[in-house]
Amino acid sequence: MKNLGYYNGKTGLIEEVTVPITDRAFYFGDGVYDAVMCRNNIPYLLYEHINRIFDNAELLGITPPKTKEELKHLITELCPLVDGEEKFVYFQISRGSGIRNHEFTNTKGNLCIMIKPQKIEKVYDKVDVCSTKDIRFHMCNIKTLNLLPSVLSAQHAKNNKCEETVFVRDGYVTECSHSNISILKDGTLITAPADNHILPGVTRAHLILAARKHGIAVREEKYTLNDLINADEIIVTSSSKMAKGVKRVDSKNVGGKDEKNLRLLQEEIYGDYINETNLNTRK
Repeated sequence: MKNLGYYNGKTGLIEEVTVPITDRAFYFGDGVYDAVMCRNNIPYLLYEHINRIFDNAELLGITPPKTKEELKHLITELCPLVDGEEKFVYFQISRGSGIRNHEFTNTKGNLCIMIKPQKIEKVYDKVDVCSTKDIRFHMCNIKTLNLLPSVLSAQHAKNNKCEETVFVRDGYVTECSHSNISILKDGTLITAPADNHILPGVTRAHLILAARKHGIAVREEKYTLNDLINADEIIVTSSSKMAKGVKRVDSKNVGGKDEKNLRLLQEEIYGDYINETNLNTRK
């Protein structure tokens, strides 16, 4: 198949699978989502992403329609049905279905999965980013379906010919429209604390582990836009882009002062993806 859509047991091309108007994702964006890259039909870090979507669902009082093991098995079964060596796998759980009403429905959630061919390219190329005021709500730690501020910020990046938009809240950098962002300064990796203003990214967590593995000190603390601009290196992390360096922020040249540690961390993140997904079966 060129791509695959799944909704509550029904599968087909993404363009053909339909979602009923009664799904609360349609009314309220009432749901949570996650995504993984898949290579050689092995979804990368699938356990971590499934754990996160279940944790997010619990925080919102959503009952998933499948267990963690059932969801893992389903995604693993669906991936080989789509053509290509590398794929992007998106999955979401809405609260359920019912006639529109703000109060919760007493039903299990609806499960939607979409899989499409997508390659990770230009892993080591640095990118441009721009900044904007963080106007999102105070539950950024949950990957809810309410993504309008992120959508507008992603378009802001595109309009400015940038890869990402950096959010700044009360003078401090939080994250990006669909990525985490960290800096290297004086041999230390600094990343915003995992509070309710950032998503605790899976790739961000592995970046921290990679830094500690190679003896790079880690500080999870607030830092300003000025700190970002004056950092030795800037690293944007996400499941679909891995770890990207940054060359310009708001059209100002940045980074280029610690490329050794930047490349070391990039190779650790990307190499882990390549090595794990070279396996034919998961151990």
